[in-house]
Amino acid sequence: LGHSMTARMLALALGVPGAALGRRVARGGRKVREIPRVARSRLVAAVVPCSAGGQGFAGRRLSTARCLAHRLGRGRAARCFAAATATADGDDDGDAPSNAIASSSCPGAKPPVEETVDVGARGDVGGIEWASRRILALDAASPGWWNPPAPYGVAPTPALSSTRDIGPPGRYADGAWWRGNVPDDLHPPPPPPQLLSVAPMMDYTTAHFRHLCRLLSRHTWLYTEMEVDQTLVHTDHPRLDRYLDFPILTHPSVLQLGGSDPETMARATAVAAPYGYDEINLNCGCPSPKVAGKGAFGAALMPEPELVRDVVAAMRENSGGAPVTVKCRIGVDDHDSYDHLCRFVETVASAMSPTRTDGRPLFAIHARKALLAGLSPAENRTVPPLRYEWAYALARDFPEVAFVVNGGIDTLEEAAEVARGVGVPNGGGRLVGTMIGRAVHADPWGVLSDADVRVFGAESNPRTSRRDLLNEYVKYCDATRGRFGTTKDGYSVPSTRHLMHPLQNLFLGEPNAKVWRRRVDEALKEHARNPDVGVGDILERTLGVLSDETLDAPPGDGSTNARHGVKRSGVTLGNLPPMPTRSALVPASQ
Repeated sequence: LGHSMTARMLALALGVPGAALGRRVARGGRKVREIPRVARSRLVAAVVPCSAGGQGFAGRRLSTARCLAHRLGRGRAARCFAAATATADGDDDGDAPSNAIASSSCPGAKPPVEETVDVGARGDVGGIEWASRRILALDAASPGWWNPPAPYGVAPTPALSSTRDIGPPGRYADGAWWRGNVPDDLHPPPPPPQLLSVAPMMDYTTAHFRHLCRLLSRHTWLYTEMEVDQTLVHTDHPRLDRYLDFPILTHPSVLQLGGSDPETMARATAVAAPYGYDEINLNCGCPSPKVAGKGAFGAALMPEPELVRDVVAAMRENSGGAPVTVKCRIGVDDHDSYDHLCRFVETVASAMSPTRTDGRPLFAIHARKALLAGLSPAENRTVPPLRYEWAYALARDFPEVAFVVNGGIDTLEEAAEVARGVGVPNGGGRLVGTMIGRAVHADPWGVLSDADVRVFGAESNPRTSRRDLLNEYVKYCDATRGRFGTTKDGYSVPSTRHLMHPLQNLFLGEPNAKVWRRRVDEALKEHARNPDVGVGDILERTLGVLSDETLDAPPGDGSTNARHGVKRSGVTLGNLPPMPTRSALVPASQ
């Protein structure tokens, strides 16, 4: 078992898929594992010595590192092997921030960020206005307002509450100081009701993807990737822009934070507040081992409602007036009764502030429980059954709280029915809206292109066709590519590939969509470091394989369900199981 694990770590370090480790070709004092042809250009064979004296696992790890060092160079071997051993024991499918979580498992460790030749442009970048314009306005209006964060290895200073502030008392409590020092034209506009939102997804809901979503829908709420509190409290301006900056056009935007320590979360919230997010959301639903396991936050917080209440209270005191909301599951492991869920909502809601659109605290409820032991993050999105009736029961039992339902809803038809209150079970409460996650990334045009008309009741949608969408998105890409400079090996940050990633599923289900994606990948490989080839050039070279009918098809062409092969989830059809009821009112102290 020890040798198999070592071979797996070696394959991970080389980028060889785990299922293609090759076959064992020799036995005896030395074990040789033949590497498939795809990896032979880098390493012909991985040799793992066996010790006759019963050498431990650490000794075999050292032997593998020496083997890598001999062929790849000692520095690269160390980096490759560290990356391999960091991921060998976990199952990370993208739900957890693999870089930022290092701050929690190794306090003070700097999360890896691509090193570039400059710190990046801020504010107005090529005609695209970013939220960092607000930071520049604060610099001009109140010089010295910003205090650098704690150095790595040093504990952060106390929370920036109204009584323990690094600046004027109450600076971050209600947003008055921020609004007084930021010009009116940079204040967030009044947000629409939260009838539809795009769920936070690691590696998916980047600033680029959110900008694409905003071009498709003016009113849909957009959630960021989760940012870990330790990352923010140990990062200084202007480097914070890489984690917190966003195009002002993408309002309404919600920043999701992850953490479990009230003091650290308070400081992280205060660091983020000057960027002017519409809301700040606490992650209490992510089941990833790196988050709910080693990080001890995400879904692991649900059994501790009093701690979540304290975290929310600390965030609210430092959010600059932005409402603090919570995204959670309906249960975790053995804490999966409706009474447990009610106690969680009741306890946490007592520390929350009302939202600007509804006047009530808001919970986004993923209508599945999470099993932290036994299921991977991907399985936790599919295996536990959906219980939408629990969300309706919460809306019935807590009319003073607003609820958005998440999980298994992937069409505008379902979202529109929830927004209109269609299909509410007899005696159930009405939900505010829906949150859609991976379906938006899988088919952004099919899910969002008609959202403003069908869900929000607007007279028209912002984009008339995919061609129109691409023309607008290219303007953003031209202004944004290379904003943070160039890496030492010649790649722009963000690169053309990063900016093309949100477009990969734009033509889902259309003729020649796979051919187009293959052509795009070939073009990106050929021009990866060419500073003269941007997103517009890639599209010009590849869109010829798609028909004008596909490029010019209007929104709402009736093909969304056909593209998805969508099932009806039953959330609004009136055929749900009976809603649960609370067995007893249990005092929060118990």
